[in-house]
Amino acid sequence: MHLDVDTTSGDELGELPTMTKTDLMAHWDAIVTDPRLTLNEAEAHLERVASHGPSYFFGEYQVVTSGGSTGRRGVFVWDFEGWLSFGLARERPSFWLDQRSGAREHRRAFVAAAHATHPTSILPRTFAGSTQLGVSRSFPVTLPIAEIVAGLNDFQPTDLFSYPSMLSRLAHEARRGELRISPLELNCGAEPLLPEARADIEATFGRPVINLFAAAEVGVIARSFPGSSGLHLNEDIAVYELVDGENRPVPVGTPASKLLVTNVVNHVMPLIRYEITDEVVMLAEPNPGPWTGRRIADVEGRVDDTFVYDGLVGVHPHLFRSALGRRREILEFQVRQTVDGADIVVCAPVEFDVAGLVRELVQALATLGLTEPRVGVTVVGSIERSGSTGKVRRFVPLADNAR
Repeated sequence: MHLDVDTTSGDELGELPTMTKTDLMAHWDAIVTDPRLTLNEAEAHLERVASHGPSYFFGEYQVVTSGGSTGRRGVFVWDFEGWLSFGLARERPSFWLDQRSGAREHRRAFVAAAHATHPTSILPRTFAGSTQLGVSRSFPVTLPIAEIVAGLNDFQPTDLFSYPSMLSRLAHEARRGELRISPLELNCGAEPLLPEARADIEATFGRPVINLFAAAEVGVIARSFPGSSGLHLNEDIAVYELVDGENRPVPVGTPASKLLVTNVVNHVMPLIRYEITDEVVMLAEPNPGPWTGRRIADVEGRVDDTFVYDGLVGVHPHLFRSALGRRREILEFQVRQTVDGADIVVCAPVEFDVAGLVRELVQALATLGLTEPRVGVTVVGSIERSGSTGKVRRFVPLADNAR
């Protein structure tokens, strides 16, 4: 059957089936459009990146991974034009601010993923050295907070990007007088930006937070106008459908069970009606402008919990997520904080080096200041999911373990 699909409005897309991350991973080799690419080759490339640093897959593609809100590991490949669109969509707020206020020197700091398989890590490296974007420096979010603060004080960024949970910690350090920077632009993403966190960060730094809603598989879905709640959809890079649990369109103002995304810029991995399981609400009020794109409400949900030990040592979820996400054998995971470390349950259908994973995590926790940390890893056939959402709660802090 031939379908003439209107890629502006999404008309007739409803006649096509949806695609989940599980579908994508099960049929990866058949979905990619370059016959040279296979999931096994992509996984081998990721292992080389882990050992030797960033590089292009077959000299032209980027490969990224994500656990996502469902806890299911995914591997995604981007062609250069698609990756460029990903990067440009992320930078749109900066370009707009420069046009409004005049060109300025950019010193861009990224406090984000440590490993070069996550978009928040590899995007800055890809476009480093751009005349318009200026100089940049990355600080792994898994470093001790004192090292991150010292690095930012030394670099004095004009632009700061991090996760909302880390921006909140940096705001705390600024109020304590430890962090002494005055960024002109604040960006965040990869976690929900809750209202109380936004208010706290903006009051501390005296700047509005620009919030990004993105996914490793489809790029930057939406971004907020500086100083305004809600998010503008990037409707020139994808088609968006807000649907209920049965994939039926929901009206404006009604929470959607899923966001279906048809990505039109990444030709090597075409994703048609791909399911993003965040709860999204289309806003009814008029677009305040000057930005285009329909608007959705801020995407709220549970922020991945930072584990705090003895009231002193904070461990960001990326310390665990990075180590677990790099291992192709691990399909899903859940991390439960313990008094002196963590108990981790992983779904892994084939054997892998469990002892090596434990050693890596123990060393990372010790580096952050835990005394004699202990990490347990249990391999299971499946992980219990929430009956209402089907999601796995990936990080469970100590206070919630007894619930």
